[in-house]
Amino acid sequence: MKRFFKVSEAVEYSGHSRSVLYEAHKRGELIFTKFGGATRIEKADLDAYLDATGIKVEAA
Repeated sequence: MKRFFKVSEAVEYSGHSRSVLYEAHKRGELIFTKFGGATRIEKADLDAYLDATGIKVEAA
């Protein structure tokens, strides 16, 4: 499994929309990492956010 997701991959993985993920980031609930101009979300951070919201993701 990847360590960092593109935002589109995080949407697919989490089942949340882009806007939900960006709003969580604005509230400080989800950390985004920048690699140059690319925005990435670390899987561990996304999993922690999902755990905090009570959403469980099935392992692929």
